Formats: sequence, structure tokens, C-alpha cells
Amino acid sequence: MSRRAAATALAAYVAFLAAVTLGASPGAVFAESAAAVRGVGALEWITSRDVERAANVLLFVPAGLLLCYVLPRTSRRLVWLICVAVSVGVEAAQFPLAERDATPVDVVTNATGAALGVAGHALLTWLFAARPGRRSRPSAPPTAR
Repeated sequence: MSRRAAATALAAYVAFLAAVTLGASPGAVFAESAAAVRGVGALEWITSRDVERAANVLLFVPAGLLLCYVLPRTSRRLVWLICVAVSVGVEAAQFPLAERDATPVDVVTNATGAALGVAGHALLTWLFAARPGRRSRPSAPPTAR
């Protein structure tokens, strides 16, 4: 992914993140999702809290992934710490909002998602990196003599 494309995607993601985390509480969506999942045979134990935690993990995967592409020379550990700082900032911003619950558990689940995003970047970088003996660009066709 190009740095420019990643920056554009990151800007869209930040707008989405702000809307999801600072807007109306998605508690009803979590409850409905948990009820739907419980309808599946062996998943009667799923609660809306479980759905919320999974959503928090998934919400921060793009943060880690996109920041790694936007800041390619920054260590992955620092990228992850930036994501954790953003999560702490989101929780601090939610604290005075009546409809929102700011909890340390949210920071932990968000940090887990960011770690998955950073790990995903490492995996993608490894998969698509030019390796010795492998050409990174197609070669020109041979010329006829």
C-alpha cells in the first residue's frame, strides 16, 4: 500500500473512529448482535459485553495497520504505543459523556486490536517484500537478435 493511500485511508478511519467512539452509544447494536449470535447453536453464552469487547478489538486493527504504512520508519512498538495513547485519549473524551462508559478494559481491548494491526503489517511486509532471488518488478521482455 502506498503511503498516500494509507494516509487517505487513515483520515477516513479517524473520522469513523470519532463518530463511533464519541457519538451515540452503540449499546443497542451490541445487544442485538449478541442476541443474533446466541441463536447459533453452541454460542448461547455470548453476551453484549462480549460483542462490545470484540468490536473494540476490531475497531483498532486498522489503526495499527494504517499507522505502520503512514509512518514506515517508526518502530512498530512506537506505532502500537501511539495507538494505545489514542485509545486512552478516546476514553478520556468519553468520560464526561453521559451515554458513554470509559473503562480500562476498553483501552486493553483497543490495544489488543492495535497489536493485531501492527502484526498484520509485519506479516504483509514479509509476504510482499522482495526476497533474494525474487524480482520485485517484472523484467523487460528479452530483445530479439
